[in-house]
Amino acid sequence: MPKLGFIALTFLMTFFFLNKLAIANTQLNLAPNDDVIKGIKALHRNPEIEMTKLKTLLEENDAHPERHKWLYLYALGKEKRGEYDAALNLVEAGLRNINTEGLMRQRLKMLQAKIYANTGEVMTAIKLLNSVKKWSINNGIIQLNIGVLMTLGTVFESIQEHQLALDNYLVAYEMAIQFKTQISAPHIAGLIGTVYLELSRYEDARNYLLEAYDFSKKKNNALVQGRFAEKIALVEYELLNAESSEEYFDQAIEIAQHIKDTPLLARSLLGKGKMLLRQADKKKSIEVVRSYYETALLLASNLDNKTLFFDALLALSKLALSNGDIEVALLRLEEAEALLKGKKPGQQNLEAAHLRLSIMETSNNERSQINALKNFISLSETVSQSLDKSRVQVIRTLYELDEIQEENTNLKKVTRLQAEKLNLNKQRNYLFGALAGLLFLLSISLFLLYAKRIRYQRRLEKLATTDSLTRFFNRGKTLELLDAQINNLAQNGHDFCVAMLDIDFFKMINDKYGHKVGDDALRLFSKVAREHFTDNVLMGRLGGEEFLFIFDKISLKEALASLDVFRCSLKETSQDELSNEIKLTFSAGLMAISTSQSVTSVLENTDIALYQAKESGRGKTVIFNCL
Repeated sequence: MPKLGFIALTFLMTFFFLNKLAIANTQLNLAPNDDVIKGIKALHRNPEIEMTKLKTLLEENDAHPERHKWLYLYALGKEKRGEYDAALNLVEAGLRNINTEGLMRQRLKMLQAKIYANTGEVMTAIKLLNSVKKWSINNGIIQLNIGVLMTLGTVFESIQEHQLALDNYLVAYEMAIQFKTQISAPHIAGLIGTVYLELSRYEDARNYLLEAYDFSKKKNNALVQGRFAEKIALVEYELLNAESSEEYFDQAIEIAQHIKDTPLLARSLLGKGKMLLRQADKKKSIEVVRSYYETALLLASNLDNKTLFFDALLALSKLALSNGDIEVALLRLEEAEALLKGKKPGQQNLEAAHLRLSIMETSNNERSQINALKNFISLSETVSQSLDKSRVQVIRTLYELDEIQEENTNLKKVTRLQAEKLNLNKQRNYLFGALAGLLFLLSISLFLLYAKRIRYQRRLEKLATTDSLTRFFNRGKTLELLDAQINNLAQNGHDFCVAMLDIDFFKMINDKYGHKVGDDALRLFSKVAREHFTDNVLMGRLGGEEFLFIFDKISLKEALASLDVFRCSLKETSQDELSNEIKLTFSAGLMAISTSQSVTSVLENTDIALYQAKESGRGKTVIFNCL
């Protein structure tokens, strides 16, 4: 073979293999930048204009090949407005469309899951997300994986599992940083900040929300900028920064008026009104606030947004109550309650019941007061039971979302590498010593790429199963380990113990010293626990200041003694590292597991024992007695 031809062939072979590597890398990292992505961006920039365009397109083109895409985008716009029934009908029409397949079908299913979550059908939502997750893994689309994590976060928010929502958002955030997809990390930062706002961790909320706000401002995305301006205004309100809160509310209102974002305008008017009522000259503010609330009510009415309509009616009722106008307060409250008829009792019902109780307390009618109190207590129990039921069901489904990740992803990588290796072997028969060296180098490159992907996968798996603050297992992983321990009970041939721990007076620490000290206390708790317990003790954070410890091959007596020693160590260490005023202790409920039972049963029983420990003076461990 002539020298020039050999060099040319070597160059072509190198280009071929490097190109294959580039394609593989792209498949793992990116989703196509198609017309749908462009449509979503346009919808974010100019929601009212784009929704009008989409409506016209759908009305005038019944059989257009792009109709399924328009249905998705129009449904997305309706979902953002809170018009869930209309959005669901559009999604179902999109799924029935003959042209809907592949990535487009998965997008529609994910939007469908989000709508179901917003309307209380949590299990249906999670099952849909599970199927989308499987498809995204099989097709190597990281962006869709991130989308599922983000949607899971919204599902958990809907059942007030804020810590689980945060766990999913943080993993999505890390993935968005690691892999350059079209979903930006600052966008996810906005979701994280919103959860921190719900958790009353206002400093953390402000940091993440400002990241999202600054990014949207840089990108000239007025819609997103306005929404995060509203969120930051709420944070500043809670931090008692009146001037800053008003500034951000005014920004949100100005942006909403400019881009004609009616829901944002209504929410911002309600938020600013609440902020103004806190001012010194309350009487002067009342008329201004009333005009804000009535404008928000009108906007919500025109939009047919029942959630906003309810919020505006409740705000007007509270305003009337604060002004001593009981008749108007009751009238507005009854209008709000009418919106809830036929709906499954939830947080809105509780808000309405609590307001009615407040109104009744201003009257001299003792019977009405008692009835209002009974109704509020009954609703609280109903909503709490409903949430608990949803949470238990979610726990069982969570396992399905995690099990398939690494196995399928690694299988695809191995298959790709094997194909490349086979191709290399075929070419080797036609080349001489110099090409053999090239193939060796390419093999090393492939191996390094594979190893890098494995490291990424392991890192992501750790992020997905680890609590970011304490570095214990997170709730989902902890319950998965407990379930596995129970299932292996007969096979292992030995009993084990489970303890539910709760840091005593943790809320008081947060309230008195601030959330930073509270976070330091949680970190110290986990640090001392890791130093004290052996590998036979699996430690997980269920949420807040509540933990679950699984004692493998450790008797009940040994577990009890070990917890007592740990409690003493924690108390001494906290005085040295936190503050002389803070003496960290914990209460615990402990039980031995000798027979197979459900995860739910174990959680309930240890919680009962924990409650007894708290009631009997805290700082002790109570063993669960089934008698």
